[in-house]
Amino acid sequence: MINKAFFEEKKGVKILHIKGNPYEIGYQHGYLLANKIDLMIKRTLLATAAYVAQQTGSDLEMAEEMIWIGQKKAEPFVPKEFKDEMRGIADGANDAGVDVTLKQILLWNTNYDQWCIYCHPHYWQCIGKTNTDSNGQMHSPSGGCSSFCAWDEWAGENGKLIFGKNEDNFNMPEQLDNRMMVIADPDDGFGHAFMTYPGMIGLDGGVNEDGLGMMTQLNSMQNESMEGCGIAIFTRYLLTHASTVDDAIKIFRETPRCAGIAYHVVDAKAKKAAVVETSSKMVSVRYPMPNVKALWQTNHSNCYPGWMGYSGYNMVADQVMVNELKDISTIEKWQNSLLDPYNFYVQAPSRFERYGQLIQEYYGQITVENAIKILSDCYDPYTKMTRQRSFPSWTNNILCSICALYPDFAYQAKEPLGEFKAHVANMWSFIAYPKTGDLWLAIKDFPAQYGGYEYFNLKELLSFLR
Repeated sequence: MINKAFFEEKKGVKILHIKGNPYEIGYQHGYLLANKIDLMIKRTLLATAAYVAQQTGSDLEMAEEMIWIGQKKAEPFVPKEFKDEMRGIADGANDAGVDVTLKQILLWNTNYDQWCIYCHPHYWQCIGKTNTDSNGQMHSPSGGCSSFCAWDEWAGENGKLIFGKNEDNFNMPEQLDNRMMVIADPDDGFGHAFMTYPGMIGLDGGVNEDGLGMMTQLNSMQNESMEGCGIAIFTRYLLTHASTVDDAIKIFRETPRCAGIAYHVVDAKAKKAAVVETSSKMVSVRYPMPNVKALWQTNHSNCYPGWMGYSGYNMVADQVMVNELKDISTIEKWQNSLLDPYNFYVQAPSRFERYGQLIQEYYGQITVENAIKILSDCYDPYTKMTRQRSFPSWTNNILCSICALYPDFAYQAKEPLGEFKAHVANMWSFIAYPKTGDLWLAIKDFPAQYGGYEYFNLKELLSFLR
């Protein structure tokens, strides 16, 4: 069953190559990475419970019960092909000598959906009540993740569509050393590349061989539930089966969803792009402004009627409570509400403004070299200050920049993990020309941009499996 599957380190980047039907792909993953999966289950999941405990003011036993409740709520909504893949991961790891259950793999694959729900102070209803703020304690910063795309005369390189993304999250125990790129060649669907951690079937988007790219961003909403699919499922669903932006939108509309997420989707063949903002109840789509051949997204909703050409449901209204926005009665008042430097819940809206500035600055010259400059930018347009390389942002909304770095927070987990510190910064930064499969990945430092970008080609990587 292992066939041509293999795990390697190339140019300092860990790469898992897997091929076959869903169960076979999962089995290869589990067998080749069994010891690494064991670390994720035995140590990193303890850190997740510690994070939830601190965010909610719960003890560790209650926090662990809460994340298991989340897993049980989500499990009925996992599509069969991905549950088969998770079953394969568990079986492969067991055959390689590691004791792990399917339930644990299912829980691990809800990890970031639960993080997205518990990263803000107004949580989903769990154990019969809505959780409240944790005794006035300051919450861990939740800003992070952003993306952009450009094409035709707005881009460089003969107008090819270029797509870039920063994924920002906590350096929870064992994760920095286990970041990896996966090259998947499914029997039914498109070959594709994505970034994730051992035991997790997907996480933060990627590109497929048909020219589709997709990325995820936290986009907290008041309508959230674990009764649906999240970022791991949607990453793989779109990369495996979607060829166009419309294909992707159809998948989102027809599939139950959980936490508030914005999905940036591009079709490099047709040079089309959209940001699909989702909650458990709504799906709204934002397209580029008229005559603008670029699109960007950060961690707050921009689906406000009349803003940047958008028309449709007002998703911003569903963010008022979770982001504690003061007044969104007009576009001007909404934008002023985002500017509040001591709003500890809105996720770094200054980065959205900065993307707009940089895309204008590099108009017609958004090459890979300049895309790296954009994704590595440390200027905060709200404070008009540049964050120094090793100096973290002060709050979610002071000195926040596209290249993210936040202060350490201390956590107390169960043994054998115990006390640890973690902070948000860039886990990986990704640039691609989805039509040709050319991609550049930074994944070796934290923030990842500091370690440089390495070049790969998806089609060449898939050829090793074929």
